[in-house]
Amino acid sequence: MSRPTPLSDLAPRLVLGLVVIALGAILLLDNLGWYDAWRLLEWWPAALVAYGLSRLVQGGPLSFRGHVWLALGAAGFISQFGPWGLLERWWPLALVWLGLVVTLRALFPQAAQLAPPSGQPETTPDLPQVTP
Repeated sequence: MSRPTPLSDLAPRLVLGLVVIALGAILLLDNLGWYDAWRLLEWWPAALVAYGLSRLVQGGPLSFRGHVWLALGAAGFISQFGPWGLLERWWPLALVWLGLVVTLRALFPQAAQLAPPSGQPETTPDLPQVTP
């Protein structure tokens, strides 16, 4: 009997699946002439941010992949809605941000690995493990 998968293991796949479903529904409504798809598709950076947040849920607050996706989403929002020239001038801030994450992961390795690797059960040191 397989044990249920924790939500943190499902989060990235769940977000990706929901984004694909939403994209298909939006494009179908546009093809049928019921809705202008561009009104929602201009918010594409929100999908990157949602995926980045799901990676943070899965890997902890110092998940490098989560922060990379958040940085890409932030750059997309700035590019889509920000003043012209803002992204071209401030893109090195993303390098500072990601460098800070790498540095914090090196200084606090226990915080970088809050979630157990997928497929391994969570253990509590003070409670005995009971198997059904």
